[in-house]
Amino acid sequence: MEKVFEYPSGTPETFSQTGSHLSKSLMKYSSFTILYGVGLLLALVAPAACAVTPLWIEPGTVGGELSGVVISADGSTIVAGGDQLIALSRDGEKLWTGWSATCLDISRDGNYILTSRGQVVRLISGTGTMIWERNMEIPVTDISMAAERSIFAATGGGRTRTMAFSGLGIASNTTMAVNHLRIMPDGNRIVLTTNKNVQLSNFTLFSEWSDANSTQNLITVAADGSSFVTATDNRVRMYSGRGNLLWDQKFPGGNAQALASSRDGSLIVIGKDDHTVQALNSDGTLLWSGNATNWITSIAVSDDGSTIAAGSMDKKLYVYNHVGNLLGTFTTKSAIKFNSVAVTGDGSLIIVVDETAVYGLQRSAFIPQATAVETIPEQSPDVTVEMTTAPMRVTTTLSPATWTPVTFSPVVTSPGGETAEAALPLAVPLIALGFLLLFRSYRP
Repeated sequence: MEKVFEYPSGTPETFSQTGSHLSKSLMKYSSFTILYGVGLLLALVAPAACAVTPLWIEPGTVGGELSGVVISADGSTIVAGGDQLIALSRDGEKLWTGWSATCLDISRDGNYILTSRGQVVRLISGTGTMIWERNMEIPVTDISMAAERSIFAATGGGRTRTMAFSGLGIASNTTMAVNHLRIMPDGNRIVLTTNKNVQLSNFTLFSEWSDANSTQNLITVAADGSSFVTATDNRVRMYSGRGNLLWDQKFPGGNAQALASSRDGSLIVIGKDDHTVQALNSDGTLLWSGNATNWITSIAVSDDGSTIAAGSMDKKLYVYNHVGNLLGTFTTKSAIKFNSVAVTGDGSLIIVVDETAVYGLQRSAFIPQATAVETIPEQSPDVTVEMTTAPMRVTTTLSPATWTPVTFSPVVTSPGGETAEAALPLAVPLIALGFLLLFRSYRP
């Protein structure tokens, strides 16, 4: 006698027909399982976000805010400014705290720190001892120290002053509304930007050369003194060390808020208030650009240009290499303000300061595991950018037409706030594949 299966509707069907229906249902379920498994596997093998652990963190004082940071050229001393200065060694050991500062400069060996707060300029030793302080009778907005520490300069409130190592005044000028100043590496001249011009002056503040074509603002000087770059609004200019205009370029978009360059001036990086980072070569050609979600307020570049760090008001530090590849981001607790990012000469250590702490980050922590060895794609020989590394010299040929603009994608933030891309352990996708095969094999 043939077995009969009764549907709820009362319609009789044979057992063989019922088996056919069940088989089709299982096949549909199996197909869905396969599709789901494939999707899961693809998601798992994609790069996953993992936390970047800082090499060290030094919190600020309770009730005080930090802003600004400098690092000595030899990488031995780091000084963060704000309501209290914090001096640290390369490995994050606290050397001393005290005083306060809104402007900072440091000698190449870290033995002297020049600071200003309000109207007061101070010279402090590398061990935290105050050597002298001077009331400038002006609200100081910028300071600079000569490489050999023999001369200091300060400006603000329509007045500029130069001082000897002893702190005694050399000259004073009240006729220039100076925006920024830097003592040239030769130690004999100062480059100043004003609302009317850019000029090179001696230490008596007598102008030896000027370009009075327009307002000038931010300055970065090549470490060998061979050139300097100014950025004003969306216009960038490069001059030789003697003041000859090499090029003048206008870049559409926002206004420059931060400016830095490699040691030889071959790579120039600008942070702008339209949330972009722009990298130029020594000819003024735009090489690449990247996006943040707020103003870029701080830029730091390693000596050879292989490491670029950009701090933003969006609480993120963006780290990328010289060809514009985003290596990763690090999220701080509060906004990263002006002059609050620094990089060692070799690019191995990145320092960022927010209102609450100083963070020491290893560049290697930002490199995805799958691409730990940085490679440079082959380019056509249109523009040559020279990158210098010790002990060997490497020249890379790059074409402006082949540079691809970098777009920063939203980054998933870990509970600690630090993020960077890393490869997923191989075991995870293998386990997923095993489950997929198990479901696939379970068929009638």
